[in-house]
Amino acid sequence: MAKTDSTTSATTRQRSSVGLVATTAIVVIVAIALIILIGQNTDQVDIGFLAWEFAFPLSIGLVVAAVGGAVFAFALSGLIALRRRKR
Repeated sequence: MAKTDSTTSATTRQRSSVGLVATTAIVVIVAIALIILIGQNTDQVDIGFLAWEFAFPLSIGLVVAAVGGAVFAFALSGLIALRRRKR
């Protein structure tokens, strides 16, 4: 039985390594695309939110939107993981 357990854990480690490499590659590609997008959008824009108005480069707005979306996605996935763990 010990042989089967070690084989299973080695297979699990290999699969998780492949997933980590794939995830890292996707994140790097998205980051490069975001950097290119930011570099091409340096025009000044006016953005209104509720009663506030802001004027700043479009690239700053894109970065804020991207980071905000990432934080929201990580928070949501964390909540889902916590909920599944409680079951």
